[in-house]
Amino acid sequence: MKIRVSRDQTIADVQETFSKAYPFLKLVFFTKPHKAFKGSHAKYLVQDHNVLLGSLEKQPKDGVLYLEPEMPVWQVERLFEEEFGLHVQVFRKSGNTWLETSVTDNMSLEQQNAKGKASENIHFEFVDPIDYREQE
Repeated sequence: MKIRVSRDQTIADVQETFSKAYPFLKLVFFTKPHKAFKGSHAKYLVQDHNVLLGSLEKQPKDGVLYLEPEMPVWQVERLFEEEFGLHVQVFRKSGNTWLETSVTDNMSLEQQNAKGKASENIHFEFVDPIDYREQE
């Protein structure tokens, strides 16, 4: 897949392009870098999806990233960092929750997406351990 990155794009623009290719993954942007296989601190999370990429980069530039399905997550995150100075983490859908993939950064985008898709089929049945029936 090809992701165009330019200083006049918003975070939401890049996230939408990425999510079209990998619907069970999402890119999350941070203001500080992280190490491979490590998570990013929540206080550095960029919550406003309308922020322009140019305002997050120290030296804004335009370009294109080519992301292959077999590329490991750590490499995708590193490419954003090296090419554009953007600090991203890939998150994977797990049921109704989004998980940071830091522990599984060695898995490919394709594997992570498949794992996210598989999590939709897991249904937990609630079993109430207490019997509420009236007792005589």
